[in-house]
Amino acid sequence: MELRYLRYFVTVAECQHFTRAAEKLGIAQPPLSQQIKKLEQEVGVPLFERLSRGVALTPAGQVLYDDAVKILAQLDHAVQRVKQVARGERNQLRLGFASSTVVSQAVLELVRRLQQSHPDIDFQPIELPMPALVETLRQQDVDLAFLRLPCYASDHVAHTPLFSDPFKLVVPAHHAFAKQQSVTLSQLGHDPNILFPRDIGPGLHDALVDGLKGAGLTPSNASLAPQLHSATAMVSAGFGIALVPESLTTQLSDHVAVVSVEDMPLVSHVVLAWQRTNTARVVRQCIHTAREQIERLASEPVAGD
Repeated sequence: MELRYLRYFVTVAECQHFTRAAEKLGIAQPPLSQQIKKLEQEVGVPLFERLSRGVALTPAGQVLYDDAVKILAQLDHAVQRVKQVARGERNQLRLGFASSTVVSQAVLELVRRLQQSHPDIDFQPIELPMPALVETLRQQDVDLAFLRLPCYASDHVAHTPLFSDPFKLVVPAHHAFAKQQSVTLSQLGHDPNILFPRDIGPGLHDALVDGLKGAGLTPSNASLAPQLHSATAMVSAGFGIALVPESLTTQLSDHVAVVSVEDMPLVSHVVLAWQRTNTARVVRQCIHTAREQIERLASEPVAGD
């Protein structure tokens, strides 16, 4: 089967008319009709219903149309890549980071492995709060993104898990809890809590607040940190204590201590996400590579995560 047959077929299917399709292709109508007949003879079934004012795809024609569009798109993409290589250009992939994921060693290690596996791709980093990041992902202004769940908007995108991130308590080094291996939530009511603003991660914020309320705490009196990862700095400055994901506690100063919380109900999950309808080859290649590398990372834990 010649590729030009497929192009002719797709054009007729989209124009639903032989004459209009011939004009679009820049050829005469009789040769176009002959080429479509040859294609129908080759596949052995009618592809179009001839109507009084045009044509319509048969069920078999619809199946071929769906596959033909994909085949031609892949061919066009391959030709573009060849031309890019000839011009010395590289593919670009916009890689988004929720603000609370950029310091994770597991995230950074995965990014390094993606870059090593795809030296022909120019990764463009973008850091945004989670709601804005998910929206840019849905609009395909970002190709792949590291998100932290729970996140209300994440239901609208596909994702694969990277790691679970339990919450830990961060306290000043001189605090009584600093010498303990673990505490319970009910013990935290005597100190001011430091929370991150709801607008940078509504789903995670609400889940954390619900967990504190379930233990009889009143987070409405909490101080607000500019970002989730800023809470540890505010603890160091003496503003209070903070519950943060464990991955944010790996490179802290000697002015704070990290303590486990026995009955903490909330676990955050860091995932790699993408828009389900994004069929760009470079994106699918990186998703496949990421899944392979995530399995390897799971068997070879990164220090500190």
